[in-house]
Amino acid sequence: MPRNWPQAWERAGRAIAAVETLLLAALVSALVLLSAAQIILRNFFHSGFLWAEPLLGMGLLWLTMLGALAATGARRHIVIDLVGHFCPPRLRGAIGRLTALFAAAACGWLAAAAARFCQFQKEMETARILDIPVWIYYLIVPVAFGLMALRFLVQAAGPAARPTPEAAP
Repeated sequence: MPRNWPQAWERAGRAIAAVETLLLAALVSALVLLSAAQIILRNFFHSGFLWAEPLLGMGLLWLTMLGALAATGARRHIVIDLVGHFCPPRLRGAIGRLTALFAAAACGWLAAAAARFCQFQKEMETARILDIPVWIYYLIVPVAFGLMALRFLVQAAGPAARPTPEAAP
């Protein structure tokens, strides 16, 4: 293994975080602009885009999933760590790894379930938004849960599965 492996891993992590932040900012901006346009069109011109409401709903789904993925990568996700809080510092690492493995399994299971849901939506082809089948919009769910599962596995195998409560900001 090359000597600069940890530095390369860290640079890759920062680049991924930057791309995630850019995607989240662009998505929030687009949702705010579309919502504002809908409000103006409805209130002043008594019209609007028929496709805006369902697209805003899908945008919120994407924002939620990408935000959860970013939080997982930054280790800022919701954690219930009652046991680890009362354990000695030497056990916190092991408990953090076990928790990360459990979260990886849960996210993997959710990714598989979401993939089955997308397949069902594809077979039924019930709706379209902007002439794109709805199941394509839903693909963010299994992809994001799959990537979260991968991140939790990396966190479980990493040097510190969870920061100690004293180190957390």
